[in-house]
Amino acid sequence: MSVECVNECAGKTICKFAGRMDTTKCIDAERKIMQAIEGADEIVFNLDGVEYIASSFLRLCGKASHKVHSGNFSIINVAPSVKKVFKIAGLAERLNLI
Repeated sequence: MSVECVNECAGKTICKFAGRMDTTKCIDAERKIMQAIEGADEIVFNLDGVEYIASSFLRLCGKASHKVHSGNFSIINVAPSVKKVFKIAGLAERLNLI
């Protein structure tokens, strides 16, 4: 798992994830991600290359989405198998999966 967050212009922060987002890796990455998105007006999680997510990643997405106004959090490049997990959890629409 790797995560890289980039603060772009106009308060937009993009966090790119790769690999398996299992519980241990999510716990390790949470502090870095939360610091990177602090003060952002818009947050995008790019899941290009993520083939597995644990429930702890769902929690991290929910926590991050609460840092910005409704509609300013999105998740892009979601693999079908990962999208299915969001749908089963009832979070696909609330977290704005694209």
